[in-house]
Amino acid sequence: MTDKAKKISELTALAGPAGEDLLVIVDDPTGTSNATKKVTVSNLLGNSTANVAIRNVTPANSTITVQQGTIFYDNTYIYIATSNNNLKRVSLSSF
Repeated sequence: MTDKAKKISELTALAGPAGEDLLVIVDDPTGTSNATKKVTVSNLLGNSTANVAIRNVTPANSTITVQQGTIFYDNTYIYIATSNNNLKRVSLSSF
């Protein structure tokens, strides 16, 4: 079966998308146009003012080599790099 005949959920995952890669987007899903369109990764994320990476790992310590804006999480904490190589953490609790 070619990729054109597959459901999106059946496609191979892409680990590291490039800026020119295309994504599928539904324009105005609750309105009248409801059109399926394409958008590049760069156009979708280009208006973001932060370079954010989110990882499901526990950092080794608060001064690991990491870029500002990186977010880590585990079952106990959310860790945020508030500046390059400087992490802060917040405890998670049920509510």
